[in-house]
Amino acid sequence: MRTESDPKSPLRIIPLIHAITLLAFILAFASGCRPSEPSLSPAALSLKTRVQTSLDLYIPELAENLHKKRRKKIKTILDSFYAQLNGPGASCPFSLALLDSHGVNITSRTTESFSGNQNYGNYKVVARVLQKKRSFSSSLYLQGGGKVYIICVPLIDDKKLKGVIVIGIDSEFMRQSGITESQFMSMDFNSQATSTP
Repeated sequence: MRTESDPKSPLRIIPLIHAITLLAFILAFASGCRPSEPSLSPAALSLKTRVQTSLDLYIPELAENLHKKRRKKIKTILDSFYAQLNGPGASCPFSLALLDSHGVNITSRTTESFSGNQNYGNYKVVARVLQKKRSFSSSLYLQGGGKVYIICVPLIDDKKLKGVIVIGIDSEFMRQSGITESQFMSMDFNSQATSTP
């Protein structure tokens, strides 16, 4: 016969079960109340889809041709990539720069000039891509006082870093689209095509 002082008494186990259940409930509720990443507006989702679709389409081919040093093919791919990002029309809010595996500019597609053969490997965001072989986003202030948002994506071929593609997005385009910096920075552009296996 069991008594109340018996440690295995059902009367002592029931409060313990209730306490564990209550603790699990509190933990589940508390994790749901934490601030999450900013939710993306329809414009931000559209931008992410537009960029990711282009990355998934062009990055594998670009990495392969950069590895094989096919200059004509690289030029054709960059022209197509640039045209798809910007779409038809006079406005070209997107620019592209192709960097080698050390961060040195090889070529670019932009309405403004990129300095030829300039080494961008010392820029924090480019250095992170070179080191971690993952995509990273950032914003940069230009010498003229403007701002540009960039997405830096590694070009991986045969499991080796061959270069980096930098997509620049005009800050005025972002402002007119209603995309905030926090929304932009929360976008993840790492996919099967753009990261190491």
